Amino acid sequence: MAIQFHKLNVSNIVRETEDATTISFEIPSNLKDEFKYKHGQYLTLRFYFDGKDERRAYSICTSPVADDYLAVTVKKVTGGEVSPYINSRLKVGDTIDVMPPLGNFTIDLDDNNKKTYILFAGGSGITPIISILKSVLFTEKQSKVILVYANSNEETIIFRDALIDLKEKFVDRLTVIHQLSKPIKNGVEYTEGRIDKQRCLGIVKLLDPTIIANSEYFMCGPGGMMKEIEAALLELNIDKKKIHKESFTVAENDGTEVVKHHDTHAPDEKVEKVKVILYGEEHEIDIADGDTILVAGIKAGIDPPFSCQIGACSTCRAKLKGGKVEMEADDALSEEEIEDGFVLTCTSHALTNNVVVDYDDNF
Repeated sequence: MAIQFHKLNVSNIVRETEDATTISFEIPSNLKDEFKYKHGQYLTLRFYFDGKDERRAYSICTSPVADDYLAVTVKKVTGGEVSPYINSRLKVGDTIDVMPPLGNFTIDLDDNNKKTYILFAGGSGITPIISILKSVLFTEKQSKVILVYANSNEETIIFRDALIDLKEKFVDRLTVIHQLSKPIKNGVEYTEGRIDKQRCLGIVKLLDPTIIANSEYFMCGPGGMMKEIEAALLELNIDKKKIHKESFTVAENDGTEVVKHHDTHAPDEKVEKVKVILYGEEHEIDIADGDTILVAGIKAGIDPPFSCQIGACSTCRAKLKGGKVEMEADDALSEEEIEDGFVLTCTSHALTNNVVVDYDDNF
């Protein structure tokens, strides 16, 4: 069944920096199973401003094995609507519409593992990274973690005190490298500058070649930073399966076809209708030229699940059961998901009249 929103009460609010706030949620006993999560996943929050539906995906900053509560951290975005509201007006006891956890920026852990995890974060990209960091340290007692964390200065370091505490607790297994572009020389050891390809190479090459080849690499932050890091890792011949990214071909399956990254949206025929299976019901809806399947569903009033609308999260994921679609962006899907016939409806355009997407077949 497709995921739906639930009303959750805000149980705690913590100011992390001048423009970043962590909000914790009270999970009712009847929803605890639905809100079980994996390290690195995210929540979609829904607000209404002047009657307009505003949804945002925020990474979970807590760990399912290290923390007994569920929280997200929100950095204020200048000119935004939701993040300024959360940072300045939200109160303990307020109710927010929240979708259950989603996301593939995660990895299975095993207490028998003896591995190295190299984590790169930029700014608020630390939120899913710290969830992964804590889960590894608390679950895999023989594994080590190296965190490279980029910020402008010491005052903008989200979870600064928490990282100090974790470093003291796991002194032999956690290394934290602060990379500051405009340091004010206040309280933390750091390297000045940005994380670019050469800086990444310099850090990773300090490790034993066997460790480099067998480590897991996670990155979350500005797109430019992540491109530099990925370029460095590929230069070191790191297996792509060991490179995990979170961004703020043709796959055939039972007669369906997913075509990725075309320059145009030229349908194979005049497309006027698509079928959508949602919440146990089948809808045949109109689709206008240029509209994505998600936009068509919203216009039809069937309330499909969505959040980012740019292909960066997987809230709108559905199974393609018939026809042919084109996806503009698919970063939120794994290769396995694409091979299994899943699509992101927010970036999918119907190319034939027999398209059927099923939001309920989501696992």
